[in-house]
Amino acid sequence: MSTIVLICSILILITAALNPKLGVFLTAATLPIIGRDFYFANLVVPAADLIALLTLIGFFVNLTFTFLFKTQKKVKLIWPLFFPFLLFFLVSILSAVLSNNPIASLYYFMRWPLFLYFAYIFVPANVIKDAKTLKTTVVIVFLSAMAVLLSGFLSLYGQDWQNSFFRLKSIKIFGSYPFGENHNLIAEFLNVGAFFVLVIKEFLKDKRLKRVADTIFVIAVLGIILTFSRSGWITLFLQSAIYLYYRAKAKPKEHIPALIISLLFIALITPLFFRMSALQEKNISSTENRVLLTEISLRAFKEKPILGHGSGEFTKLVDQNTRFKAKYGPAVDSHGVIQKIIAENGILGLTAWLFLLFVLINLIFKTVEKYYPRVKWVLPFALAVFGGVFFQFFNTSYFKGKVWFPILLFILALRFSEEKVAAVKKGRLAQPGLTQPAKKSAKKIPLTKKSGSKKSSS
Repeated sequence: MSTIVLICSILILITAALNPKLGVFLTAATLPIIGRDFYFANLVVPAADLIALLTLIGFFVNLTFTFLFKTQKKVKLIWPLFFPFLLFFLVSILSAVLSNNPIASLYYFMRWPLFLYFAYIFVPANVIKDAKTLKTTVVIVFLSAMAVLLSGFLSLYGQDWQNSFFRLKSIKIFGSYPFGENHNLIAEFLNVGAFFVLVIKEFLKDKRLKRVADTIFVIAVLGIILTFSRSGWITLFLQSAIYLYYRAKAKPKEHIPALIISLLFIALITPLFFRMSALQEKNISSTENRVLLTEISLRAFKEKPILGHGSGEFTKLVDQNTRFKAKYGPAVDSHGVIQKIIAENGILGLTAWLFLLFVLINLIFKTVEKYYPRVKWVLPFALAVFGGVFFQFFNTSYFKGKVWFPILLFILALRFSEEKVAAVKKGRLAQPGLTQPAKKSAKKIPLTKKSGSKKSSS
């Protein structure tokens, strides 16, 4: 098995070096895969991160070759969200250096936040250089979300629907759960993927295909509901409320349909809510688990309020808590990005992270206000990104590509759209008569002739 993995890794590395786009496409396709790990000495590398790492290396090989042997080709690198991330990185490094385990803390910083930025933000941003490549990538993310959805519904087969609690979760394939065994992981990616369906819908021209997209969206929403993930429900509720608000705002006639949809949603969710309540009474409540993790976080913050205990130290803090180990077993990471950062990086780290979130949320809603409903894909794309970010107030994927890769795609989509609008405006202004009347005596210049020609008049 290790030989096969090694051969596949070499092939992916060569492919990414020759054509980084293919590496980015593979990265997009494997975003939700977290249940398949590979082991190299003492390192544990998830399949998705292995592909992202090989794409990262391949990209830099390609970039180095271009600098050395294609000197006539201009290379302009872009750094999305660089300043907010830089602030958080600086605090994380300082926090790690001053922690009780500086080496382990620095390794965690490089393995997760730093790797996240370069593999899932920097590289795709410099590989996806046109709208066609972006659309292809969006479609691949959509297909990966559909794979998660299909896995969830297949998991219902064999579950007892009458006498026991059932929910959507990942199915077991070749001895592992490719999308994670926890139902929250299914809901997390579907909260992003469901609204990617509506983004795809805006690319379609055929009305029948648009109706198919609407149907898939409804099925995806049903999938989120049937995970019985409270985090998924809360996120979906906010996404739906924002979506209906902007739809009704753009089309006042849709106020009544929006109200009807909201009432139907409440009618559907109410019996399921009571079903979930019954589950919580019969099983150990995860709420108590989260409350205890929050208490551990606050205690750690009081001990080191400025810079925290260092990146990656949260699980060690939990492991030192006898009460948690006795009641819940092995230590787990923080189920919420705020609790994690305030314990590991203190108030400075939390301030830097909240600044990053502010930049993102500000970008999302300013974009919607500026372009919707004139550009229809903006709203669902923004909500997909919002869903991924908001979910991390309750989950553990804050430094993972499946959250940040869609954010990067949204930023690129906005950038390409603005460039297109600017190009159209520039083209219009260049036409005689749009800015000022064309002079009758003006001599027509052939389109094939370049500026600076010898025959050009002074």
